[in-house]
Amino acid sequence: MTNPDADQIGLVARLGDALGSAVAPVNLDRELASAVRGVREVFGAAACSFAQVEPDGGTLRFVAADGAGAAEIVGVVLPVSRGIAGWVAMSGEPIQVADVATDQRFARDVAESTRYVPQTILAAPVEDGDGDIAGVVEVLDPADAGQRDSGHDLAVLGLVASQLGSIIRLSALYDAVGVGVIRSLVDPDASGAFDEALASVTDPDAGLALRGVAGAFRELAAAGPAAAGLAERVLSEVATYAARTARPTPPRR
Repeated sequence: MTNPDADQIGLVARLGDALGSAVAPVNLDRELASAVRGVREVFGAAACSFAQVEPDGGTLRFVAADGAGAAEIVGVVLPVSRGIAGWVAMSGEPIQVADVATDQRFARDVAESTRYVPQTILAAPVEDGDGDIAGVVEVLDPADAGQRDSGHDLAVLGLVASQLGSIIRLSALYDAVGVGVIRSLVDPDASGAFDEALASVTDPDAGLALRGVAGAFRELAAAGPAAAGLAERVLSEVATYAARTARPTPPRR
């Protein structure tokens, strides 16, 4: 494959724009914030939050929250060895704690720093595409918690967690596709097949075609679990193909 020319660089920009609107949320944090707001409303809860496992695997960062203490908890980082969220992240199991005051896992100092100390917490793990724990969703003081079957509440929260996982997986797939596209362009030793495919769409109307593809994927991703799953499978295939056509560039001596 030859070094990219101006037309190919322009195409990469258009691909980035199109795939960005098709796959990746406009802003992942904003999408997660919208999701936890919906969860809080479903449970009639005082608050809901999502803590993401950091790349080091040893810490949790609260990246989205809604309700009481939301502004204070976002950005807080905790080791996975602390708190109920940390326990869920390490165990991979959902949990309901009816009275946090009697549970040694509860990080009271963190709750107090948000100026809201809950009585009841529901928490469930969120998995990434490989089945690893990507984060934890917590619901604080759901309405009528003591009057409902805790198993039902945890089952509902488990379904919610799977949807949060879909948001994260779609964003990760976008990153994989983008990396594959760029590496295929800049790797001079890669197969020419991808170069030829790019050349076939470097025309003035390519942007319109890409926007059409973007719109289709965007609609799929927003049309419910089955459709979002289809979008994931298609994008996984694209990412796999792009990775096959892009070998790492040997280090310069």
